[in-house]
Amino acid sequence: MSDTERTTAELQIAAIAGDIEAAFALGKEYDLAEGDAADRKEAYRWYFLAAQSGHAEACFAVGLLLNTGDGVPQDDAAARVWFAKAAEQEIADAQFNLGLMYYVGEGGQQDFQAAAHWFAKAAAESHAKAQFNLGVMYLSGDGLKQDEVEVVKWWTLAAMQGHPGATENLDAARERLAPDQLRIVQELTADWYSNLKKSF
Repeated sequence: MSDTERTTAELQIAAIAGDIEAAFALGKEYDLAEGDAADRKEAYRWYFLAAQSGHAEACFAVGLLLNTGDGVPQDDAAARVWFAKAAEQEIADAQFNLGLMYYVGEGGQQDFQAAAHWFAKAAAESHAKAQFNLGVMYLSGDGLKQDEVEVVKWWTLAAMQGHPGATENLDAARERLAPDQLRIVQELTADWYSNLKKSF
């Protein structure tokens, strides 16, 4: 029987007995319920139970609730820790959120190099916002060596997924490239696309 076929009571019994997937499913059930049925405090309880056993998506969910303060007291420092646990298990949204926290100094010290590292991890998973932000960092030189070719590379990939900022700024970025650089970008875009861990 799948988690979606089990009743709330059955999930609770299984979760208390140590079924981590049941605990996560229960957290989702409370988290994603419509209207007044949603109970983020209860969602956090079950997500946290699963997260303590290393469940990647539960770690991300715990971080998200702590970051937003939805149902639990807001704690950005703790959110950063839980995002890191999920990010290390290849959860792209967690990698992006962790990068963003490092970028703005939320929940701890600002660290542009750490931000670039996590944006790059998420970007390789086809995370459009991370691709755009990585391009921004290559443009500004914050945490990375300025590189206009890399700007166009990441913004091209983000624009292919419909990211509005990348779409809006890509033409101007291309115009800043020398003709030989533009040819390189055009020739290698397909290779960059094929080397991504996930297609879109």
